[in-house]
Amino acid sequence: MQKSHQTSDQNRPRALVPALGVCIAILAVIGLYFLKATSKPGDLLTPDQAISKTTTGESQEIRIATLLPFAADQLIALGVTPVCVPGLSGQSPESWRGLPTVQIDHSAGPNLEQLVSSAPDLIISGSTYAQFLPSISKSTGAEVVIVDIDSIQSVFESIMMLGELSNRELNAERRVAEIQANLNALAPSNSTQKKDVLALFGTPHSFYAFMQESYLGDLVHHCGGQLGPPGLTSHTVYKGLAPLSMESVIDFDPDLLLVLFHGPRDTSRAMFEGDPLWSSLRAIKEGHVYFLSDDLFAMRSGSDLDSAMSEISIAISNSRSQTQ
Repeated sequence: MQKSHQTSDQNRPRALVPALGVCIAILAVIGLYFLKATSKPGDLLTPDQAISKTTTGESQEIRIATLLPFAADQLIALGVTPVCVPGLSGQSPESWRGLPTVQIDHSAGPNLEQLVSSAPDLIISGSTYAQFLPSISKSTGAEVVIVDIDSIQSVFESIMMLGELSNRELNAERRVAEIQANLNALAPSNSTQKKDVLALFGTPHSFYAFMQESYLGDLVHHCGGQLGPPGLTSHTVYKGLAPLSMESVIDFDPDLLLVLFHGPRDTSRAMFEGDPLWSSLRAIKEGHVYFLSDDLFAMRSGSDLDSAMSEISIAISNSRSQTQ
């Protein structure tokens, strides 16, 4: 089984939820009474099931391996040292220095030998690698929990869950409160007119669109924008991304273009401006094109929420002020 943290528009936080820890703790207690420990290697646990199995009064530290950069960052912030972290294509955070890494290939999955050598009790992964996780659990004998960062709310829920799993509940509450305070300083837009935003991932000639039901989509929504075009269908593996045709882009004609492309920005910008279809968009004509950081919005989504929110807020505010 797996659980992704999702929220509807009605549940999107503005003043956020310090009671999350209480709710999760209650679920954990209920789990202790009603969930029998019948899982075996190869089973995937929901976060609530994992919590109930790791909060039974044992004082020893649980060995947590993470294939999810967000989980690595948050565990370290909570005072927990993961037994291994994912190998990143770029430079890893300074806080990861000296930690064993697990190399991950999108087609082959995580390096099984490296995972086995870390001897984890629990493995945390995103759903991108779900197809590999049952066999990984069997080989390592570890439980596996799937966590997806697909909204602002999921960041806070996941931090609280990691605090429960690692017996760092108070640290998790402090961590959530700290991020909330930073976000509260970035007041959401009070404009009644939503900006139409297109957020691209890939290259100008081979790209996907971020959907509203994604981490970036929630940030855009909170800052006074709305991702489009409507009616997109999510990729089967890469949740929150959708194939996109140039025809739908032209029809949508967004107010703001957010770009997360591999390669030099100047090269990408030149490709936009040199293509007659792309250059016909209002966003490009008016200079409302903003290049996003791969680290903040793709590689380590959710790890630095307030910085990511600040970037999106600035982009949308600038596009609004220039058109008024």
